[in-house]
Amino acid sequence: MPIRTITFDWGDTLAANYGMPYLKTQKRAFARLASDLTGLGCTVPAGWIEGINAEIEVEWARSISPIANPQHEEIDMRAMFARWLGQAGAIEAKPHAVQGALDRCLTTLTDTVIPFSESGPTLSLLRARGYRIGILSHTPWPGDACRAWFERHGLAGFISFYSLSCDIGWIKPNPRHFQHALDQAGCAAEEILHVGDHPLRDIQGAKAAGFRTCLRHTERIYPDEQIAACQPDGEIIRLREVLELAQRL
Repeated sequence: MPIRTITFDWGDTLAANYGMPYLKTQKRAFARLASDLTGLGCTVPAGWIEGINAEIEVEWARSISPIANPQHEEIDMRAMFARWLGQAGAIEAKPHAVQGALDRCLTTLTDTVIPFSESGPTLSLLRARGYRIGILSHTPWPGDACRAWFERHGLAGFISFYSLSCDIGWIKPNPRHFQHALDQAGCAAEEILHVGDHPLRDIQGAKAAGFRTCLRHTERIYPDEQIAACQPDGEIIRLREVLELAQRL
């Protein structure tokens, strides 16, 4: 059965992302948010930025731990942002001005992710060959901010649908995440090729959902034994190799 849809992980597959949570970037983003909110007449409490950074670090570590989070539930960062804004008294400020400040903060956070130079050309060629393209990614940042990243970097025009853990509430390899993508793909599971770098979340999770799989190799992120055990349908080093693999499968 031929491949009709190709889903891509985002970080470390289409863009450089290793190192999350980005503490230096977060300090800068939330310092700017604090300044913007103060300018709007809000009262940012002492230790607000430090508290936010500490909370993100704790929640991120919990969310990716198979022991602390065996069901792979996603962080509700949208609710966290609402609480942080409430702590700063943003409810008293003009909503559109607060949204503008929040958008600037989220742009700084998401632009830490840097697209690979071959991502745009590869996605363009895949679309030209008739494949539907989806983003099937684990990301705790609010979904609107993630989709805006694809717009800013000129990739959104190639994307048919997004399946983001922040919108779903579940992280790969939880089957709900793959089912969400399948519901939008417009084809059978075996007609989908999922491309990702994580041996458990991307490869084993996608295989369990009935997708075909492609491992995007990264250097020194995952143990060799995990890589060897995941057994994808194909393996690539350069993203453009997906074109040949999809045609062969």
